Amino acid sequence: MKKLYPAIPLLILVLLVGSWGVHHFAQRRLEAGIADFRASIGPDASFSYATARPRTLARGAHFTAVTYHNPAMTLIAADVRLGGLTGNNVQGEKIGSLVLRDVKVMTASNTISLDQVELGNLVLPNTARVTGDMARPLGFDSLVLDRGAFTNLHVAIPASQTDVTIGRMAVSQYGTGRSSHLDLDRLATQINLTPTRRISVEHIVVDGPDFASEVASLIQSGHLVHERHPQTMDLKKVEIDSTHPMLQIDHVTTSRFSTETEDKMDTKLDHLTLWATGTDNPSILNAFGYDHFSGNLHANSTSDRSAGRVHLEPLTIESPDMGNLTMVAELDQIPFDDMAIIPETARIVSAAMTWDDLSLANHVVAGLAKSRNMDVDTYRQNLLAALATSDDASMRAMGRFLQSPQDHPLQIALRPMKPVNLMMLGVALSMAGDPSVAAPLGLTISTP
Repeated sequence: MKKLYPAIPLLILVLLVGSWGVHHFAQRRLEAGIADFRASIGPDASFSYATARPRTLARGAHFTAVTYHNPAMTLIAADVRLGGLTGNNVQGEKIGSLVLRDVKVMTASNTISLDQVELGNLVLPNTARVTGDMARPLGFDSLVLDRGAFTNLHVAIPASQTDVTIGRMAVSQYGTGRSSHLDLDRLATQINLTPTRRISVEHIVVDGPDFASEVASLIQSGHLVHERHPQTMDLKKVEIDSTHPMLQIDHVTTSRFSTETEDKMDTKLDHLTLWATGTDNPSILNAFGYDHFSGNLHANSTSDRSAGRVHLEPLTIESPDMGNLTMVAELDQIPFDDMAIIPETARIVSAAMTWDDLSLANHVVAGLAKSRNMDVDTYRQNLLAALATSDDASMRAMGRFLQSPQDHPLQIALRPMKPVNLMMLGVALSMAGDPSVAAPLGLTISTP
């Protein structure tokens, strides 16, 4: 045992020299890696930091006070830690773990800040070395990421006076061809125009979409790709308010299954509440004497993208205060690549609905009487008399319904000779008593 004692100092010396050698090697590798990165980002981009220390076996690094800048954006982080660095420009640069603290990203149109970003198994896109004055693209459409967590995200968009905050966001399996997962807590959006609008969602879970392919499609064509991955979405506590509450939904669930040309969707809204907009901007709820709508909605639909058609079967709305609606319908001219213009282009090919009334009919009659400055009872009697003596069977059926709404479910069918524009339907129905309007609409009303 005593013979080992003289060897201990030598062993310590070997360890110290070896440690210094490994550290020196790691430092040289880190400096070479930084130089290569600076060369790859192009002459109009810059990368700076306060300190840089290599991690074990030169497979990682720890930076402080990092700034990356190119003509499109500036990224600042108080602390950056990289680990598990492998790969190359040909195979793809792989980062086992990347953690950034106190992050700020600034562009010409918005500012993004985060307390922390944690990324696991990140593969950077294979991009050629930049030449001339071209900045290295971000390549969000071609990144691969096994998991990512983002804490206290804030986005400020001055042009639209919009602020978005997210308490926590986690994404997994991001990459072209992958079915991704998104889990998000405490989303809040505030639009600081007059009047101010606030939108909040307590919790969002999205399963199935190929987010990377959707990003690529947006970049390349400006439209979302129609993918075949089965998808589900779950939202809890959705709220929109302004100077007064506007909308609240306790729970939203939706599932979608797609083929090359067809989408099947199932959507549920539980405990949906819509408030009237107030006396300064009256809504249809105000006109019929309600201050809010409360109920549940369930919709099943099949969309044929190749034909631009949607088949709704059924849509059900249950309102304990107003009544219950069941409807099937077929619509065409649906712009699947630009859903914002649906009201302008969509047409009703056919529709059928059943209404079980609880209070809506009496409220509608009272609202019509008020709009004509007439006593409600007098207006009702005149209306019932006119409907009872009508030559049109549909108008007589309407009279029976209004005479005793809760005893006679109302059935309405619409089979127009030519599809009717969605925005014109309300005007057409308001003139349903005119045979010259009702006949082309294929409108029939009955009470079983």
